[in-house]
Amino acid sequence: MTIKFSMDRIKNMDQLYTWTPTYSEELGCPGEEEHYHGTDYCKQVIADVFATMNWGTQKYLGSLDRIANEVFNVNSTEGINYRIEFAINTYEKKAARLECTITGLETENYDQRLEELKIALKNRLAPDWEVCTWLVDMQSAQLCKEAYEKAFIIENNLRAFASKVLIHFLGADWLSKPGLEKQSESVKNLKEKFTQRVPEFDNINTDFLSMTLETLFGVLFDSVTYNTEFVLNRDKYDKLFNMASKNVSGQNIADYIKSKRTVEKNIWDDLFVPFIGEPEKFKDVAHKFIEDRNHVAHSKILSWNSYQVILNDFEKMNEQIRNADAKFDMEETSDEILDTWSAEEKAEEEQDVRAYYRDRLVSETGIDILDESDIENQFDETLHDLYSDVFKQYHLDVRYEISDFQTPNEGTCFTVTSPVLEDGSLRVDVVANYIIDDELGEDSVCKIECRDGEGKTICSAEISFRNGNGHEGEEGLMEADEDSEYDTSELEELREKMFEYIDEKLNPYPEKLDAYVYENKGDNAWTADFACSQCGKFGVSIHEEFLPIGRCCYCGWDNELEKCDRCGQLVDVDVLENGLCPSCSAYIDKQ
Repeated sequence: MTIKFSMDRIKNMDQLYTWTPTYSEELGCPGEEEHYHGTDYCKQVIADVFATMNWGTQKYLGSLDRIANEVFNVNSTEGINYRIEFAINTYEKKAARLECTITGLETENYDQRLEELKIALKNRLAPDWEVCTWLVDMQSAQLCKEAYEKAFIIENNLRAFASKVLIHFLGADWLSKPGLEKQSESVKNLKEKFTQRVPEFDNINTDFLSMTLETLFGVLFDSVTYNTEFVLNRDKYDKLFNMASKNVSGQNIADYIKSKRTVEKNIWDDLFVPFIGEPEKFKDVAHKFIEDRNHVAHSKILSWNSYQVILNDFEKMNEQIRNADAKFDMEETSDEILDTWSAEEKAEEEQDVRAYYRDRLVSETGIDILDESDIENQFDETLHDLYSDVFKQYHLDVRYEISDFQTPNEGTCFTVTSPVLEDGSLRVDVVANYIIDDELGEDSVCKIECRDGEGKTICSAEISFRNGNGHEGEEGLMEADEDSEYDTSELEELREKMFEYIDEKLNPYPEKLDAYVYENKGDNAWTADFACSQCGKFGVSIHEEFLPIGRCCYCGWDNELEKCDRCGQLVDVDVLENGLCPSCSAYIDKQ
């Protein structure tokens, strides 16, 4: 983050340099001796700034990179570090220029202390110099960038709203209406430039896209359209004939005819004001928006406070546009929107009738009628009960890892994993899918599947809920036709099959080990003769053909093994003594 500004025309050159007359005996002529005071001047500037700001610490680093380039490191009370350079340049002892450069680290949030520092330095230097010129301000540029992004969106919203209103009332060719000739000519010229820059959009309506913001507001606030036809009475006709007979220019005759046209629409008063609650406020907000937008568009300097003011002005403009656009859509509603509202109103009425009927059925018959969310919650609770059973069964067993439960959205509820393989392929995914129909007498189904790491189904089950039903009897009271029913009968079998798979098939490596030992008539070159330090079972791999060295085939724990220096046998690192396994240590002790 860099800030750079210059100070020109120093008021007192003695603050930087002084010269004293001398006489050279050797050369036999007068001369002068130069005295540089720039270092002391810059140190005093820093000291004064620190006293004003009540900052942390500062350190003078010297005149670096070139002569008269005074460099300081300064730290705020919060410990934020900045580098300040004062590059002093003088010209023939008459003019001086000082360039101040402040460098700081990029920060996630706005660096208020950096803003305070640059303003304090500027204010301290200003009394000594006649002109201050801002050269680079990356901090301000970032504010302008963020503000312009917001202005861009608001300006587009304004163009969209204005275009909607004008096309609705004046037609798609509104810009060709009498009275808008000047704007039409301007748009014609700018449209050519627009299509040259963006040829992919040469066939869209660019009436407002080809206008400056000022022209756009000029159309809204100041423009009128005229009737395409008007009648010349006898007096006007005689005057026009008289002008023609006196060879009056065609332009003057045309201007006279234009002056006699009658206004068809005042664009602001007739077309826009009906949708704007406070027209004068809208104009005031629009004026500020133009000024603010142009300010940030040209990357002029912004402070944090001025940035907040501009954002507030932008929001006021956006609010005015949103309100006007909403009122237009409400009052100038299309046939399709009216049909939509009618359909929504009818659906609400039907929903009210439906709710009343169901409420009566519940209260008068005692049937448990559930809506969609209630059925979904009941399925969720049943699945969570299944999860609880699995958790109770396996959460203390180091051979398994159990994920958290999550309500399904046609996805996985929970997973049981064997940690023996790092890729997580030894697992059981419990997946559920709901098909809900909460109408009376209809069934809702929760389909549950247990799948292995390859996605193959291990076992499955369905739980279902059937909403009860009834009718209104002859005496005006509700009578039950069928009661609600919740069926979880298949769940127990699924639970048993899932537990059986987890216990016997989820982790195939113990079975592989048993088969290997059997095939080799009791010889075991795959696992160590000592137990795993985590689960206590004899399944610690000592052969890469089986599992990574040290990996337990039961719980997946990676035991730390090392070779004995004498016999080369892999053993638990904790039992080694001076690099020897217990057997070798015992043998040496006997010798």
